[in-house]
Amino acid sequence: MNLEALRAPLSKDLRPLSVFLIDKGVAHQISEQQGEQVVWVMDRESAVLVRAFYERFLAGELEIGAIAGESRAQDRPAHPKAFLPVTLLLIVASIIGAGLTSLSPELSSVLSYYQLTAVDNGYLLSEAPGQYWRWFTPVFLHFGFLHITFNALWVWELGRRIEFQQGSLWLLLLTVAVGVASNLAQVWYTPGQLFGGMSGVIYGYLGYIVVWQRFAPVPAYELPKGIVIFMLAWLFICMVGFTEMVGLGAIANAAHLGGLVSGIVVAVVAIVLRTLTAR
Repeated sequence: MNLEALRAPLSKDLRPLSVFLIDKGVAHQISEQQGEQVVWVMDRESAVLVRAFYERFLAGELEIGAIAGESRAQDRPAHPKAFLPVTLLLIVASIIGAGLTSLSPELSSVLSYYQLTAVDNGYLLSEAPGQYWRWFTPVFLHFGFLHITFNALWVWELGRRIEFQQGSLWLLLLTVAVGVASNLAQVWYTPGQLFGGMSGVIYGYLGYIVVWQRFAPVPAYELPKGIVIFMLAWLFICMVGFTEMVGLGAIANAAHLGGLVSGIVVAVVAIVLRTLTAR
C-alpha cells in the first residue's frame, strides 16, 4: 500500500466507504497523517476508483451507508450458531485421532507419517512409500488432554473465521496445503521421529489471517493484538527449547514455523490473484 488515493478530514467517517471498497474487492488502508485521513491503495486504477466512489458519495449519488451496512452483515465474524462444517469436522477428527493415540499406537499408526512396527523394546518407525495421505493425517494425532484441548480451541477460534469469511471449501484446501507443508517441514528437520497435532495448521491460519487483514482487511479477520503477540511469543519460546527445559517435552517447532510460513505464502498468492482478476 504505497499509493495515496485521497485525503479526508478527521471528522468524516470513512468506515462505510472502507466496507464498500472491501465489498468491491479494492485493497486499501486508511491512516491518519498531518491531521487528515489518508486512503492508501496498491495501484493507480484502485486510486481512481476510490476517488470516484468518494466523490459520488459526497454528491449524494451513492448511498454507501446502506450498502456498507449490508456488507458488514456479510463480513462480521461467525455467529456462534452458524453451521461451520469443516471447522467442526477438523475438531471431531482431531478428537478421534487423540483417542486412537491414547488407546493404541498401532491404531494411530495409520494416521502418522511413519509406520509403527512393534519390536521388543518399543516400536520401529519406517517410511511408507506410496501412502501419501500420511503427509497430511499426522495433524489429527494428539498426545494428551491438554494437547487436544488447546488445539481444538485454536482451530475453533481461527478456522471458523476463515470458513465464515471465505467458505468451507477454501478452509479445507487451506488446511490441507498448510498441513502438508508443516508436516513435511517437521520430517525434514527431525527425520525418524514421531510427531502430530494441529499446531502447524493453527500457525498457518494465524499467518494467513494476519497477512489478509494487513492487505485486504475484513471484520472477520480482526484479531486482538494480544493473541497475535502471544502466539508468536510462544513460537519463539518453543524454538529456543524452553518447554524441554521445564519438562513439558519436545515441541514440533519445524511444523509450527512451516505452517506459519506456508499460511503467509497462501495469503499473499490469494491476494495477488484476487487483485489481478479484479482489474
